[in-house]
Amino acid sequence: MKALPVEVLRSNKLGDCTNGGISSRYDDLLVLCDDGFIDVNMDNPPENLCVIEHRFLFGRDVYHMRPYTNAKEAGWMSGGNFAYSCDSRFSALIGQMYGAVSIHDRQETWELYDKLSR
Repeated sequence: MKALPVEVLRSNKLGDCTNGGISSRYDDLLVLCDDGFIDVNMDNPPENLCVIEHRFLFGRDVYHMRPYTNAKEAGWMSGGNFAYSCDSRFSALIGQMYGAVSIHDRQETWELYDKLSR
């Protein structure tokens, strides 16, 4: 498989809201992309490997990025960080002219999720 590198954008005011997500530990992430130029060994994927997810919400196409690994807890949520690349291949992946997308790399236990959701 191939991947593209993207930069992590974070707020200096908020601090880490990812609950230890990969965007808090890496300044650059890799996103799977058929047209990418970085070879990725899928038998041993790097920790900073991500995928783009597409949803149709409220009548609109919505894209976000999440870690390649499977969710073990309450699923992936936004931790407040964004991924950016000026590479047009990334813009094509996320369906936008300007290449920035929310990173959903925050996970919580179901107990914490229920507690914070009330």
